[in-house]
Order: sequence, then structure tokens, then C-alpha cells
Amino acid sequence: SRARGGKHAECLGKRAQRAAIFQEELCVAILRGLRDQLRKDGRMANGSIGIIAEATGAMLSGDDEVRMFAEGVGLAIDVNETFIDDLTGLPLDPDLCRAARQKEIEYFRSKGVWELRSVSEARARMGRKPISVRWVETNKGDDENPNVRSRLVAREIRTAGQDAIFALTPPLESLRMILTMATTDFQGRRPHCRDPHSEERTQVLLIDISRAYFNAHTDPDEPIYVQLPPEMGLGPDKCALLKRHMYGTRRAAEGWQDEYSGTLVALGFLQGRASACVFTNPERGISVSVHGDDFTATGPKRQLDWFETKMREHYELTVGGRLGPGD
Repeated sequence: SRARGGKHAECLGKRAQRAAIFQEELCVAILRGLRDQLRKDGRMANGSIGIIAEATGAMLSGDDEVRMFAEGVGLAIDVNETFIDDLTGLPLDPDLCRAARQKEIEYFRSKGVWELRSVSEARARMGRKPISVRWVETNKGDDENPNVRSRLVAREIRTAGQDAIFALTPPLESLRMILTMATTDFQGRRPHCRDPHSEERTQVLLIDISRAYFNAHTDPDEPIYVQLPPEMGLGPDKCALLKRHMYGTRRAAEGWQDEYSGTLVALGFLQGRASACVFTNPERGISVSVHGDDFTATGPKRQLDWFETKMREHYELTVGGRLGPGD
């Protein structure tokens, strides 16, 4: 591929390490491009560095940095209570964040995630204070069309003497197996139907369960108490007893795995022996691989329609689409 012939040297060892370091000239060119684009978009004025005004003399305080950053991106930030995007580190509109937090609290109530209890009860049953919580905010939109999501998560940390808990996940081969089963005719099995108008045509169904952990009930013999967010407006002597698993608790993933496994078995599926995340329904010709809250299934369209309907009866979900012949 070289104009004068020869071979390119393989990028290995120290040569690879040096290649991983951006040269100063490249970094400067990237920053100049960002600066020019910000000026063109009207998000940066002359005399500024990025979208934060250049300091003249004394160091900027944290509040001043937040205020200047906010002015640069057109947000009204209350420096007394800042809201930061946990993914990008950028400030978020406080009003949007407060509204998103109230929406999250209402969702907790509608799902029956917890019951109010006293801190003294938590100490008596758990032997320690309730688990702390925190807000995780992200902007799913952009600067012009923000879509702020607030999620309340627990912060349960494994302490000395506690066993590690791992979430069950299928091997990559299980997904490959699903796709292979959808595209290959195996000896001794019914051939696939490729007619785009037939209800028996083979397809692949993608399902994403919304807020999966909230569908799993906690074990009453192992109570979990969490602190309440300030937005609840309750005193420090109040906390919550979880009735459903909450993101950030150590047994949440295990609880969700038990929940969906029970649902699939009740629907006639057989759970895999080598991987507990793989299921098959021989009667309906459906095979499913589950990775967290993502379900990938293959089978005849008519049977996948049945599976999707049954899953909607149990969970809030989003269908990512269908792969295969037909609509």
C-alpha cells in the first residue's frame, strides 16, 4: 500500500506506546477547531477559553466557574444548588433537574418501591444506619433540546467479611447462538420459513425492559433500608424499607434474575443448564438470551407476537424492532 513499495512497520511495543500519545501539534489543532466551532455557533465570545470566560488575575471560585460556564451555554444556574451531568460533567438546568427528581419520586410511589419507616427500626433490623442514596442526572437530549433524567440510586458498599455478588450474564456465544438458530437450517429441525407474508416466518425480536430492577421484590427476611432524598421533605428520623429492589443495592441484579427467570419458566420456557440466562420453549419454537434487561429471542413471527404480548403483561418494555423477512 506504500507508494514506494515495502511494508508498514507493525505498531507494537514501544512504538505502540508512543502512538497512543497525542502530539502537541494535534492537540492544539483539535482545540483550535473546537474554538472556531464554538464561536461560529455563538456559544463563545472573543477573549474566552472554551465556554468558560478567561480569568483575569485572581483564580476563579467554584461558584464563578459554574456561573460563567452556565452563561456560555445559555443555562440559568443557581450557584447555591448546582446540578451536574454525571456523564459529561456539564452543568444542567436546575428547574429541569428538580422536575425530573419529582417525577422519579412519583414513579417510586406508583411502583410501590418502598414504605416509610423510622431510622430506629432500620438500625434494629439491619444493625446499622440506612443505606445512603444519591441522585444521578444525565441529559439524554442536547443543549438546545434538553431531556434531563434523574435517577435515585442506593450506595450499598460491600463491607469486610461480605461475599462478593456478581450479576449473571450470558456468554457472547449465546447471542451468536440465537442469531445462528435464526439463520441456519439444522438437520432434524423444521426448516425456517422465509416467506415475508407468512405468520410462520422466522424473525429475531429485541426487547428492552424499562427500570428492570423495580420489578423484583425484596426478601422480607433480609430487609433493606435506605435514606430518603431531601426532596421528600421528611425529617432525618425517617427512612424507607425497600419492597422492590433499587439500583445500587447489592442484591438488585440477583433479584431481577430470579424475577424474569420465574416469569419465563411460568410461560413454558426451559432454563439453560450451562447458562441460566438462556431459555428455550420447544413447544413454540422460541429461544431467548437475556443480558441484564435486554432480551433477544428468535422463533416464528406468530410465536414471537405471543411472547411480546406476554412480556408486556408483566413489564414495561420497549421493542427494539424485528429482524427477518416481512414487516
